[in-house]
Amino acid sequence: LNEPLFMEAAQALALKTLQGGGQTDRERVTFAFRRCLARRPEAEETRELLSLLQKQTARLAEGWISPWGITGMDGKRRPELPAGATPVQLAAWTTVSRVLLNLDETITKE
Repeated sequence: LNEPLFMEAAQALALKTLQGGGQTDRERVTFAFRRCLARRPEAEETRELLSLLQKQTARLAEGWISPWGITGMDGKRRPELPAGATPVQLAAWTTVSRVLLNLDETITKE
């Protein structure tokens, strides 16, 4: 989960989600989920991911950790964020993206 390639993939998915995933967090969860799993999330999956997003956003806003540290961008060239997006949002979405990319359903074929 902490491999550079995995972190870059999560950060890229988070950025893509903020850029074109919709206007609400619920729309963005659906967007990111469909990109990883090729299906719509069930209601419980959406609730869990929205809860994670909310908790991470609050934790980051309180300053517990640097948003750029979570995105793997500390000391590196930082991406241009979409209008209205903040580093805290990118970091929170990076966390959600890491979860989605690590799901068994994402990484295995059956």
